[in-house]
Amino acid sequence: MNTKEYTIEVYDKDDRQTWLAKRGFGGSSVSALLGKNKYMTAVDIYCSAVNPTEHKNENATVSTSYGRNAEPILAKLFELDYPKYKLYYPEKIEMARRVDKPYITYTYDGLLEEIATGRKGFVEFKTHEIQNHEDEEEWLSGNLPEQYYIQVLQGFCAMYDKDFCELYAKLYRKDYETGDITWSRLLHFRLERTAENVEADIQLIEDVQTDFQVNNIEKRIPPNIHIEF
Repeated sequence: MNTKEYTIEVYDKDDRQTWLAKRGFGGSSVSALLGKNKYMTAVDIYCSAVNPTEHKNENATVSTSYGRNAEPILAKLFELDYPKYKLYYPEKIEMARRVDKPYITYTYDGLLEEIATGRKGFVEFKTHEIQNHEDEEEWLSGNLPEQYYIQVLQGFCAMYDKDFCELYAKLYRKDYETGDITWSRLLHFRLERTAENVEADIQLIEDVQTDFQVNNIEKRIPPNIHIEF
């Protein structure tokens, strides 16, 4: 048996709070532990783990609602744009959980099979509203923004048998007076598990989660450090 075997848990999409309460460390929380998440910190992750009922929730915003509604459309576009893959797009929330370290989890948007080779991967669908010039430059640099790179690493960390990840993103700008989208662009990123430094980075984020689980959450000691990535 592989020491990094994982199970798949399934939750209804209209019961996201149950999924959130059982999620453990996901891609977003790992980026927070590394100080690379713009929306949450390691303290937030600690509080949600110690008291998941009170702290682990999602703030419904226009952008998150837009993203959820756009996701199945992006999935269909991806399927049309990349016929080399067989795409499995789950109807419910599906989350991988490591058997040996059950706090390591990953909720994938879809699973992929490369038809010609049979290689297995996963896919992330993203929508992102461009906020400023720096934000735009980060996305258009040709490299996956760091927060989302960490999220993909978490997928590899939770699912040992996945060889690659495709990230398919829609960027957009909005006119706040009319609510109309004034500019949009589709971007595609691919990351191979065997790419340079990826395996080392996967091990790093696994070590960070293990350390946080053992030395902060289990000992009930709030974090007081910043981990550089």
